[in-house]
Amino acid sequence: MVFALIEARSCERFRLLSLHINDDDLKEFYHRFMVSEAGHYRLFIDLAKEVGGEERAMTRWKEYLEFEADIIENLEVRGDRIH
Repeated sequence: MVFALIEARSCERFRLLSLHINDDDLKEFYHRFMVSEAGHYRLFIDLAKEVGGEERAMTRWKEYLEFEADIIENLEVRGDRIH
């Protein structure tokens, strides 16, 4: 689940870059990264479902998302954080 979360957030970042960058070559470059990261995210979710069952995996996934949201909500904003 940790790896799925990392990959999902990377996918989101590459999506934003691909949508808002003016250079067409870089737009395509970041789009391909987005697709790749989405595949990794799905792979980790699918593996969790295979190991623990779909209901358990998705319940755990929701717990991870809630935990992450709490961290983000309470994290001090600093300029030296990228990823």
